[in-house]
Amino acid sequence: MPRRAQAPRETLEDRWLLEAQTARNLEALAAEQAGRLDEAVALYERNVEEGFPGDLPYGRLVAIYERRAALDEAARVLQRAIDVFSSPANTRRTAQDRRATLRVFRNRLKLVEQQRRRAPQGP
Repeated sequence: MPRRAQAPRETLEDRWLLEAQTARNLEALAAEQAGRLDEAVALYERNVEEGFPGDLPYGRLVAIYERRAALDEAARVLQRAIDVFSSPANTRRTAQDRRATLRVFRNRLKLVEQQRRRAPQGP
């Protein structure tokens, strides 16, 4: 039976980044629940930009953007999530879990793309 390559060890800097991102997600959730959506979006966007390895900021941003009918932004965030979860460097989840998460994001991207095609075009 072939041996599985061992994942690179997590550095202290990686751990600090993950802790900061997790705190940001919690702060964003609180802002969202308090109705401070612009603040929540900014916090979620930072985690998306940094490639947070969990699905929360991507899903929350897409939900906000869909409510705002900002479908281009929703599609951008979904594509970023697909890129992050497709990366071989994303080892915090099992392969099976990553595949399931990718399936959800790809299906949601298809739905957003359909909405974008049906949306009336501006002047």
